[in-house]
Amino acid sequence: MSRKTARRYAFELIFQFPFQPDLDAAFALDAYPEGNLPGISGDERQFVTDTVSGVGGRLASIDDCISINSEGWEIGRLNSVDLAALRLAVYEMLFTETPAGVSINEAVDLAKLYSGEESGRFVNGVLTKVYKEREARHA
Repeated sequence: MSRKTARRYAFELIFQFPFQPDLDAAFALDAYPEGNLPGISGDERQFVTDTVSGVGGRLASIDDCISINSEGWEIGRLNSVDLAALRLAVYEMLFTETPAGVSINEAVDLAKLYSGEESGRFVNGVLTKVYKEREARHA
């Protein structure tokens, strides 16, 4: 399995946060029907659990970042798919070594796949602002 597929599994679990605030990623992965995680390796499984746990542990700061960069959109008003894609990408951009371009592209692809073209554009716009803000702080 690829990192792209592992990221999709992480996205699906992050999407569940509003419905299951105390989501345990390892437990949730075990609950997937066997056929839904074909060939998941130990490293990829660890990526998923680390990512989901990382987002959950930093949810307030990630949501603050999204709010600041989404020009007046409150977290509660965002489409659930867009919010999950944004949370995943912001976590990767701010707290991991994943290149920002990869995080942005993957989040845009997820938003387009699960929500539509407009969502892809919205997610891209927010994440581009997050990236520029991050780069300005580190300049």
